[in-house]
Amino acid sequence: MNNEKIQAFLYGLDLSVYKHASNILKKYSDWGTLKSDQKTALPLIANKYYEFFQNNQSLIGYSDEIITQRTAFLNTYYDFINENGYDNTFTSQGKFRPTILEEFMYILFKDLIDEAKTKIEDPDTNLKVGSSRAYTNLFFSGTNFQDFIKSPQIGINQKDQDFAIYRPIEIVIGESNPVSTNLPVVAIENKTYIDKTMLEGSIATAEKIKSGNPYSLFFIVTENYDVDLKIDPIYSKINQIYVLRKSKRGSSETIQPIYADVLIDLMKNVTTHLTRNWSDVANRLSSSGKII
Repeated sequence: MNNEKIQAFLYGLDLSVYKHASNILKKYSDWGTLKSDQKTALPLIANKYYEFFQNNQSLIGYSDEIITQRTAFLNTYYDFINENGYDNTFTSQGKFRPTILEEFMYILFKDLIDEAKTKIEDPDTNLKVGSSRAYTNLFFSGTNFQDFIKSPQIGINQKDQDFAIYRPIEIVIGESNPVSTNLPVVAIENKTYIDKTMLEGSIATAEKIKSGNPYSLFFIVTENYDVDLKIDPIYSKINQIYVLRKSKRGSSETIQPIYADVLIDLMKNVTTHLTRNWSDVANRLSSSGKII
């Protein structure tokens, strides 16, 4: 497929959720500033992405079998990137590789969310999926004491999330102007790899996200793990760290594939969270005598 047809195809996608497509399209828009090796690589990448996209479009659902097939398509695309060294063709600042996983989270969960929207009769408004500015907490302010007493203003703190299942809300208190934000039900940070510094940042983010909504889940989904194995993040507010290649970065000469069973477990964890009761103190009291 030539460059014009590829760009027309990319422009036809919802670039707010197809993050990797958006990244490729941005590189086309910067064509005049690309180096010669980048101009050679980009059409080849775009055509391979088109194949990856169409293969995933042919699948419907989120069964174990469907996830296994999607994982195979993802591995084929990653193998193409790895074997041709395209990670080095485009700089890390351009987020070429990270957007692959960010987009795949949407591909993985979109049918689950469509099904959930049908069940709760919410076709358009309250349930959203994709990258998000997630609510962590609110505060009140005023330009001075008098303004604070008469009409305190609402402020909110938010945290960018690579992927989230969330509900937009509008907060209004008193005469303050309404403030819009997003409440995550599931928040996911995507990484090519995670090291100790990144882990510490994610632990802090998980605490903030869950202070805003204690019923939310917080996951890290990363290709590789690069944290000392003596460090155990089980004490944190992170619900799970999914390491898709089941390996530490550079631990062997052979790059491990993305393992479907890891993604299947992620799907089951999210599906259970969306379908179970989040709070049922009365039942816990009568059945076990335990409240928490």
